[in-house]
Amino acid sequence: VPLRQRARPQPMDLDPRRAQRREFALERSSRERVSRDRARDGARAEGRRASNRAVPDVAAKANDAGRKSRKRAMTCYRLAVERDNPIACATHLVKPAVAMFLAGGVAGALAKTCTAPLDRLKIIMQTSGASRASAASVAAADKGLLAAFVAIGKTEGVAGYWRGNVPQVVRILPYSSAMLYSYEAYKKKLTNKETGELAVPARLLAGAGAACTATIVTYPLDIIRLRLSVDTSAKSMGDVARTILANEGPLGFFKGLRATCISIAPYSALNFCAFDLFKKALPEEIRNEAQGIATASLMATALATGSMYPLDTIRRQMQLQGSTYANMLDAGRGIVAANGVGGLFRGFIPNAMKNMPNKSIQLTTFDVLKKGIRRSEVEYAKEVAILAAENKKIK
Repeated sequence: VPLRQRARPQPMDLDPRRAQRREFALERSSRERVSRDRARDGARAEGRRASNRAVPDVAAKANDAGRKSRKRAMTCYRLAVERDNPIACATHLVKPAVAMFLAGGVAGALAKTCTAPLDRLKIIMQTSGASRASAASVAAADKGLLAAFVAIGKTEGVAGYWRGNVPQVVRILPYSSAMLYSYEAYKKKLTNKETGELAVPARLLAGAGAACTATIVTYPLDIIRLRLSVDTSAKSMGDVARTILANEGPLGFFKGLRATCISIAPYSALNFCAFDLFKKALPEEIRNEAQGIATASLMATALATGSMYPLDTIRRQMQLQGSTYANMLDAGRGIVAANGVGGLFRGFIPNAMKNMPNKSIQLTTFDVLKKGIRRSEVEYAKEVAILAAENKKIK
């Protein structure tokens, strides 16, 4: 056999220790490979078991999410469109106590705006003996009621009849809200818990307390409104406020506050109490209707206005800039000395013409809104119960 075709001899490890180490290395490598394979297989098996455990949890969570997504929520769209019950939206959007407070302000602002010309004429008649700052005041002092009414239109135009109405509305919104809301709150507080009845003295106290509460809150605006109505040189509420601060200081905004509370408290006490009693005396079929409320308010206002008007005249005279009266008795004596007893009743006719429709509009509007709020509460409670039943069925 040629030399190139001969098999090459394999190298032989003549050292037995090296051969033994090689065998040990191969055995260790084999064991490590088997261990890795077992670990990998164990991890895969654990992953499969974890997946199997997670499937029911995921499915349960998905079911819960689905049920929650199917639950209905209370919305105005549901109430007004789907349930065709729009009156319940009022309670959904505004709490009943807040709605009652706002209803008082709306009723007062509407009534004041409707009767603003008569209110302006009444103030001019009341203050004409002490102030001649405008043509209307001069006409009122010299020629009387109709001449003053004509003079306002000639010198100030149609807008003159509503002069001072903006601060009046700004004042009457919180005033009427505070007074009507306070009256309802005081009545509830003073009602006999055992019989559920409200005695006449308690009604009088509730009316007086409501008037004083509202007066203290809004008195500075009343001062500004009076000065703006009497002084035609003042162009805005800001001008009047700056003049008061410059000439009289901060206390000028509260000039005559005691006389105002003393004059308004009995008037409001008598007015509210008479309104409740007259309304209670009406036939049951019209007692809670608009015509019944208007009738009761007209009679109550006539009684209160005729009884308490001299106190209102004294209060207005004390609020005027430059007034030197020390107290109510001093003011009363001064008015009688200057104009006779009739001076205490100056402007009574326009005041009665204004107050009767004013209080009628105010009390009627408030009563109608109050009934609407209570009806909204009842309807909203029904809708809440219906929605809860629907969501319970989904569960």
